[in-house]
Amino acid sequence: MNIKIIVTIILLILALGIGLALDQGNSNARPEWVHNVQWQGDRPDNAGEIEELLFLEIAPYKTEYELVNISTNGDKNKMDIKVTATTLDSEIPDIYDFVFEENDLLMTGYLLEAIPAAYRNDAIGIALTDRDLATSVSVSNPGVPSVKRILPKTSEKFYMPKTLLSVSWRGISALVDPDERKVVQVWKEGTNTNIKQ
Repeated sequence: MNIKIIVTIILLILALGIGLALDQGNSNARPEWVHNVQWQGDRPDNAGEIEELLFLEIAPYKTEYELVNISTNGDKNKMDIKVTATTLDSEIPDIYDFVFEENDLLMTGYLLEAIPAAYRNDAIGIALTDRDLATSVSVSNPGVPSVKRILPKTSEKFYMPKTLLSVSWRGISALVDPDERKVVQVWKEGTNTNIKQ
């Protein structure tokens, strides 16, 4: 065999091997919507595994996370994990709480307010299309409401398993379906049931 052919075959095999190695190395890469990840305190040995599980559970709402800050409490067998994720579109972060035990990740709570202003304002506008809510708000609740994202596992209890937005003034709250552009439930302080079903 010609030496040029042998060298070419060896180079092709090396290139294929390097390409496969790079593809496997990128399988743990961060999603496109995460720009920077910081661990507070000591980074655990299994940080890559934890990140991979976290990125299946967390996601921004119609934006990208500029910084995902991960802090842990406990040891490698059982740890509490708090994720605080910030965006350029909102001054308020998204906060997630998890427990990592026996290689399983369980979300124990969240407060998701990192919603871009356009979507926040749209949700408020949709909430105010409900006549009873708009009347209650104009009479006793001037001011800007809070807008929070409700994840499908939670919203399923009230409506259906999809991302909803909660718009809340003092004493009154509306659950909004932004895709259908409608109010699906309204709660008023002092009542045990929702107003709209």
